[in-house]
Amino acid sequence: MKKLLLSFTALFYSFCHYAQSVDLSFGNNGTVSQLNNGSYFTPTLLPDGKIILSGNYDENGVSRAVLLKINMDGSLDQTFAAGGVFIVDQYPNYEYYEAFSKVEVQSDGKLFFAHGVEFDDGISPETFTVKLMRLNANGTSDATFTSPWTAVTDYDDAIYSFQLLPSGKYLGNGENFLMRFNANGSLDTTYGVNGKRTVSFGIVEMFESAGNIYLDTYPLNDYNNRSLYKLQDETAGITASYNYGPGTVYQNNSNFYTFGNFEVTKLSSNVALDNSFGTNGKITIAQQYISDMLFQAGGSIILYDNLASGSNTNHRFIRINSNGTLSTGFGQGGTWILPIASSLNYSSNADNFIHSNGSMYMMFAENSGESFYMKRILLPNETLSVIDANIDQKIKIVENPVRNTLKLTGDLKNAGIYDLSGKVVMKNLKGRQFSVDVLPSGIYQLTDQNGKGEIIKLKFIKK
Repeated sequence: MKKLLLSFTALFYSFCHYAQSVDLSFGNNGTVSQLNNGSYFTPTLLPDGKIILSGNYDENGVSRAVLLKINMDGSLDQTFAAGGVFIVDQYPNYEYYEAFSKVEVQSDGKLFFAHGVEFDDGISPETFTVKLMRLNANGTSDATFTSPWTAVTDYDDAIYSFQLLPSGKYLGNGENFLMRFNANGSLDTTYGVNGKRTVSFGIVEMFESAGNIYLDTYPLNDYNNRSLYKLQDETAGITASYNYGPGTVYQNNSNFYTFGNFEVTKLSSNVALDNSFGTNGKITIAQQYISDMLFQAGGSIILYDNLASGSNTNHRFIRINSNGTLSTGFGQGGTWILPIASSLNYSSNADNFIHSNGSMYMMFAENSGESFYMKRILLPNETLSVIDANIDQKIKIVENPVRNTLKLTGDLKNAGIYDLSGKVVMKNLKGRQFSVDVLPSGIYQLTDQNGKGEIIKLKFIKK
């Protein structure tokens, strides 16, 4: 009887895992409520699986910049700053609006970001103040950040975002310029003209990959004629470009995807069409607009939008395989809809991200008040990527996800297990069964070589 019950449990778990659903074990019946800590945040995933949320609190004339550190279960990390919350409230006057930019995580675990303050009293000229900041991993001030740069300007000349460079320096961008900063937070006056490099086009967003700089751009005064530019580094001119018209760019490691006019396009690291995706690098979808594009570890793409429907907001997710085909095993023929009742007072749009544990998280701001809500969504397994599908693997994983023991259908010769960052976490594995109990929950790749010299790649989820 015990064996039968265990088999039933495994079968039940399998059905739950392969069907996307709200994880009811997360928080209170699937929802974690973060009350009175702010409502609009940008997430940054940390190497240990925790989450930094950067944003602000702004209600009843009170505005302050806020960082939250969240555990995987949605609770505040009590070891960070003051009970998981770091706050700067430099100007209590209601005419000042304060917020933190998206946090960039350094290889040493330190957190780099900017504190922005907008002043607008309705009479004086509007000003915008930016100050660079860096915290230790535990939320305390970094004493080695000795020369933090500060500037007061109008909003049109402000820095929008930052990227960490392989050199340890920081690159910021405004509407039509780049600025570089030293590791101690001072302006790098050896860059451009006194630290600033002006360009002849508008910059919507900046990306970095393997030291290359990518700019989502538009000709000045022509926002709908968009191009993605590649620079070999922050000092170089344009080495490659792709014009995609009106739309949005999304980055997934060294690849880029554009969306606009019912079309998704995949670009290589050299911003050239990737012909392994769809037809000549493009696919057409039925949605004219999407709010977000998310990427799973196996190469699947999730498109998100939302639609008002009576007393609900229907949050719609469409999954595309890595080769551009519709993932028909996802939801109903590739589409899954999560209805949220309007009475819950959630904002109509969710901020979504894929966690290293393989789940999707949704964050909803509160329509009235300064709170937000999180849901965790269980996602079904992905199909093999194009590269994996072309390999005669023969060896397969018996049960996936894996709890304690990884079991295979054949023997490994000298395999290694890698986490999502590419770091080897186990090596010199031989045989067809071994314990992975030491691994944290997450997505991993097992790599070995068969007798033909072909590389074997097997992805698995450690629960």
